[in-house]
Amino acid sequence: MKDKHPSKKKRFVKIIGILSIISTLIMSSLALYNTMDIGDLSSGENGDSSLSRIGPLYGTNGCEEGGFSIQIGTDENRDNILDDNEVSEIRNLCHGTQGGSGPMGNRGYQGYNGTDGVNGSNGLDGIVGKSAFIESYTGSYGSCPDAIIIEMGNNSTSKTVDSSVKICFQNLTSGRLTDIQPNSGDSFSTPCQGGLASGEMFVFAAVQSDKCHLFTIRDGQVSLLSPNVNFSPGENLGFIEHDGRIWFDAKDASGVELWSTDGVSTWQETNMSSDISGTDSLVKVGDELVLTHANGILILGESEIILGGDFTNTTTANGILLYNTPSGISIGGTIMAGEIQSSAVFYEGYYWFIATSDTYGAQLHRSDGLILERVTSTLQGLPAQSISPTAIGGNILFDSGGLFAFNTTSSTLVQPNSTLQEVGASTGAIVFEGKLWFDCGVPSIGYELCLSDGESAWLHSDHISGMGSASPSHLAIIGDNLVTLITDPNDGGQLHLVGDEGLILLWDHDDGNLAAGVHGDLWIGEEMVYYIADSATYGLELHGWAHGELSDEWIVIH
Repeated sequence: MKDKHPSKKKRFVKIIGILSIISTLIMSSLALYNTMDIGDLSSGENGDSSLSRIGPLYGTNGCEEGGFSIQIGTDENRDNILDDNEVSEIRNLCHGTQGGSGPMGNRGYQGYNGTDGVNGSNGLDGIVGKSAFIESYTGSYGSCPDAIIIEMGNNSTSKTVDSSVKICFQNLTSGRLTDIQPNSGDSFSTPCQGGLASGEMFVFAAVQSDKCHLFTIRDGQVSLLSPNVNFSPGENLGFIEHDGRIWFDAKDASGVELWSTDGVSTWQETNMSSDISGTDSLVKVGDELVLTHANGILILGESEIILGGDFTNTTTANGILLYNTPSGISIGGTIMAGEIQSSAVFYEGYYWFIATSDTYGAQLHRSDGLILERVTSTLQGLPAQSISPTAIGGNILFDSGGLFAFNTTSSTLVQPNSTLQEVGASTGAIVFEGKLWFDCGVPSIGYELCLSDGESAWLHSDHISGMGSASPSHLAIIGDNLVTLITDPNDGGQLHLVGDEGLILLWDHDDGNLAAGVHGDLWIGEEMVYYIADSATYGLELHGWAHGELSDEWIVIH
């Protein structure tokens, strides 16, 4: 019987056919876009036009199975041809790998001697290889009002997207997102200003009719999630993501309990005998969520575990819990005499944190999980209130009036730069590209952005020259970029990119000298940067800046 597997020639013809279909789809999507009534795509007063071209790839440019190169640029010489020197953007789309051949069928059984042999059964057909597919969209998409989207994958059945190209022909959408307390009323206040961004969803607390409610914003649409009570979400514990939902404290007629939401519905997760308060804490440890409350510790995982007792200052490092008990500090269940007073970091086999264990007061300590050791004796006050112990370049950095560094090799404590004052007072600190970034006060310069490599610490740039201050208030990371909110003395709150030599303006939410970031945080979502800012017309409202061009999610032609 003939083998039913296709010949090499037939497989080659099939591959050529698939490639032809993909090429046709790409050209069709671009042709469809070019025939839509999208207006003149020329930019600038000289009328230069944007052009694109598509070329094949043959096992190069990281595409071992071949693919396509999409090249975009401006027709500077106006000959309606995109020359090589006019190409400004290149995106490659790779074909998926060809599916493997199916296994050979089982051999048929031989017939018995003396009788007619039994014919062997036919071998099973091989599994059909997965085929490449392409999808394309035009029109409004996410933060782009005028887009072409091309998505590639290697399975036309599952439609799993392996790579995509997003091209926007207008500026990405940015602006004010809310007017919850209508007109000039403030939609945010000191006790009602928390939130958390997760993917395309942003959940936040805001004021409506003088009550603090829970809202979500998705695709630009604001929706109320909480019941019509003064819900006060996140006032004590803030917001944390766990098990596909966002968790927070909130109050209703039954008191202040732990709640969660998926952005559509809300659930009350606990029913405790006493209200959650500002002295309680909520931390995530691996796949578990840990609530420290007046009556003990509640561990929420595959099952609920309750540890009764008087516990405080719960923190986590290296996947274990550290907290105070009436008998001392618990580190992974081992009790050591002392009181932990900061969060912890695990570095070179030790847990590092601020604690009091003797008459020297609050000092830097370390523990291997069995023995507690004080490593400093000269710190004053209560250290690590703005900058928690952080490992950078072989040193443990933290604040104690100024910035201090404990070298873990030489066991010496130094100030990398004694002129820096009030370090991390507004921004705290963030680790980016192997360095610690924070706000600081510098004599004769003002309050600006500073950084440290563990050995030294220095001013990043004097953004507002002289004694004027940029006063950074928040720091956040978008892809490979660090961004910050500052307060310009003349132009108010602004969003800036932290460049190699200085700060670069990304967006000013208002032309006036109005504040930004005084309430809330700098939240980074899948499409937007969210923050609370003031407006002369609308008061304190939520604003958003689309970061797709900065994070290379979008190719923007404007």
